[in-house]
Amino acid sequence: MQDLTLSEREEFARKFKTMVLYFGDEVPAAQAAEEEAALRALPRGYDLGELNGLNIGCGNRTIHPAIVPVDIMRKPPADQIAGSHPHLSENALLSAPDDLPFKEGSLDYIVALHMLEHIGDPVSLVRYWLSLLKPGGGLGIVLPDWHYTWDARFDRNTLGHKWNCTPALVRQLYEEHWRDLAELEHLDTYPYRISFDFVLRKHGTFVPFRLPDASTFKSGFQLEKEGRFLHGE
Repeated sequence: MQDLTLSEREEFARKFKTMVLYFGDEVPAAQAAEEEAALRALPRGYDLGELNGLNIGCGNRTIHPAIVPVDIMRKPPADQIAGSHPHLSENALLSAPDDLPFKEGSLDYIVALHMLEHIGDPVSLVRYWLSLLKPGGGLGIVLPDWHYTWDARFDRNTLGHKWNCTPALVRQLYEEHWRDLAELEHLDTYPYRISFDFVLRKHGTFVPFRLPDASTFKSGFQLEKEGRFLHGE
């Protein structure tokens, strides 16, 4: 297979229903393309250090220190649940993806790389994630294209793939279920066929976090004068 070009290997995988193989520098290049595409979910004009965002289902792929990693486990389970991550992040926020400890309209962006295909009802989960975003916030998703991976109808892993993802299906889901909440800003934008990206931008104007007005802050001296200073003997 290494004698074939990348595009020839992708064509072979689709034709013969096998998983496409990448070699050498192709692997980090494909991962970099996925991460760059997902991070276009950031509101325009801001960098990671200015924003609050989540990386859901992170595994050990934390992307950037400014992004809060979220997963359902920090270490592989003792019973090795079928389909669980072989590598995880020990500083991940432990949470179910459909019950996150954040209020509606509180996040600037969410990214999820190779995670949504493990959810049986992606339509409802995407709507839930969009509810957590501020107006103008973004949702950046990377999914495997089943034509270059495997058919989830035969996936017996309990945490394995649960639907057959394609760009065309994502566009259909957008038109039928997500259009009222967000704009489909990007879809299938990089050349590696094993996966594809999409970005949803929540309707509305984005307003970033801002420091409170410094004039409202009280010093210890002022609090004492106002009779509100706590003092231990």
